Amino acid sequence: MHLRIDKGRGELRPSLRARIIVLALGASLSMATAWAQTSAPPVSFQKQVMPIFDKYCVSCHSPGGVGNIAASLDLTSYRELRSGSVGGVALVPYHSERSPMMRYLKDNWSSSNPNALKMPPVGPQLSADDLKTISDWIDQGAKNN
Repeated sequence: MHLRIDKGRGELRPSLRARIIVLALGASLSMATAWAQTSAPPVSFQKQVMPIFDKYCVSCHSPGGVGNIAASLDLTSYRELRSGSVGGVALVPYHSERSPMMRYLKDNWSSSNPNALKMPPVGPQLSADDLKTISDWIDQGAKNN
């Protein structure tokens, strides 16, 4: 990096060229990070995500089920899932880390708070593969595919 002395201030300052190079490197790193986050193979809601919901979630999160009565969250279809719950949206497309669903399915299981809501509430936590499938699907835009 080229430094020059700003005679008016008596400071060392990076040249315009050096600043442009730093900005370009930062932009390249941001693009590489975004590509890495979306480089997972495409995930199908119907073929991959819905079977996970059917196996672990729909027994409670369907009309008349405890999860539907308590939270108004119905996971029997894409349309119902996107309708959300009494607490708001269940997921934030392209942002699994900000999606309430992932907090309940994954993050709360490692919480030290004994009152943290964990899903499913009865039975084991979803497998790492199932969690990754759902997370990748959300990060890919949570499409009805």
